[in-house]
Amino acid sequence: MMATTCKITKLVKGNEYLFRVKAVNKYGDGETLESDPVKALDPYTSASAPTDVEVTSASADSMTVCWKRPESDGGSRISGYVIEKREKQGVRWVRVNKKPVYDLRVKATCLHEGCEYEFRVFAENAAGLSEPSAPCPLTMAEDPTFLPSPPAKPIIVDSSKSSIMLSWNKPLFDGGAAVTGYRVEFRKTSEGEWSTGVYNTDTTKFTVMGLSSGAAYVFVVRSINKIGVSEPSPESDPQIAMEREEEPRFDVGPEMRKTLLVKDRASFTLTVPYSGRPTPSVIWDKVDVDLRVRGLINTTSSVSSLTVEQATRDDSGKYVVKLQNPAGSASLTLSVRVLDSPGPPTRLSVKDVTKNSATVTWDIPENEGGAAVKNYIVEIRDISRMGWTRLTDKCHRLSHSVSDLEEGGIYFFRITGENEYGIGVPAETKEGVKLTDPDWDANSGA
Repeated sequence: MMATTCKITKLVKGNEYLFRVKAVNKYGDGETLESDPVKALDPYTSASAPTDVEVTSASADSMTVCWKRPESDGGSRISGYVIEKREKQGVRWVRVNKKPVYDLRVKATCLHEGCEYEFRVFAENAAGLSEPSAPCPLTMAEDPTFLPSPPAKPIIVDSSKSSIMLSWNKPLFDGGAAVTGYRVEFRKTSEGEWSTGVYNTDTTKFTVMGLSSGAAYVFVVRSINKIGVSEPSPESDPQIAMEREEEPRFDVGPEMRKTLLVKDRASFTLTVPYSGRPTPSVIWDKVDVDLRVRGLINTTSSVSSLTVEQATRDDSGKYVVKLQNPAGSASLTLSVRVLDSPGPPTRLSVKDVTKNSATVTWDIPENEGGAAVKNYIVEIRDISRMGWTRLTDKCHRLSHSVSDLEEGGIYFFRITGENEYGIGVPAETKEGVKLTDPDWDANSGA
């Protein structure tokens, strides 16, 4: 070979090897250079032991153990930690975790109350487990004997002339035992003496009642666990006992704003949640309809609803809800479409009258029902008869011409729209149309 390096493979891990090299030219082999003994090993080693193992919290049946990373990972990334425990009177170390732990802490459970435990930690990498860490000091498995920390600064949520509502967050540290309640204290800003609003409440919100209207107050909250009561929280911002005003607003989502589809003759209810301080007045409105008569309106301090029974095409349209209080006003428009047949066509008239023909025209109904009109039914009636004769039921235009009528006859016309939900309400000419020759009428006039 011509290179000055050579990779030797298929060696046995743990064996020692000697290597020698000699140069060769055309005159023969040179002197041999021999290496020192070299053991075939991985390029990494076990990590050093973790350090500073300690129990950070303990209860009657569990402890939380923390530690720091090893100073050296042995040249291979640490893949996890193995934790062992031993009772004070025990000899054998028992593994705590079945699978390697990747965090720098672990919770050891199923401990015996009143027993003392020590813990040690191994670091694991590709080379295997490290040496164990130095054991942590013995720690008793027992419930804590210290108080919780106080909650954060209380926040004023609401107020009235004689009450103030406040809320707060749970304490950062519960003392190792569950927080069982909170104590709320208050005082006037002009006085130094504290009063107790509640000695023990299990919620993080409370309303202090019986306050003096117009007076300013501050509040503190204390945490409570089985050991006792914590120090007070920071004082809240001063708050005057007075009514708060809030502009009215609707608490509705996008679904509520979509058009409501209602089957013909079915009932429907529009329910609108709202808020505002003081409670706003509520008005329901629909053009040309007195909803107090047509529907049933039910209003509470936070919800208003309108119920309409036996809905027809006339109940389609826009319903407007209006809120108003001293702080402002708001309105909401809700759309309803009743799936019904069309209303009567509009602007019905007869044109191009001759002695034996005429053309009737109309416009689409103001209310097409639940769907667009797809065709019209055209009917005619002689003044001397009570029954109607159908000319066509497939008219797709807004006019229809009829011929072969009797000269001098007087006729009425009736038009009815039809959509996918059925045949609608007809519209008919109010006065009969007499068929005469327009030229004859003009000459008679002359």
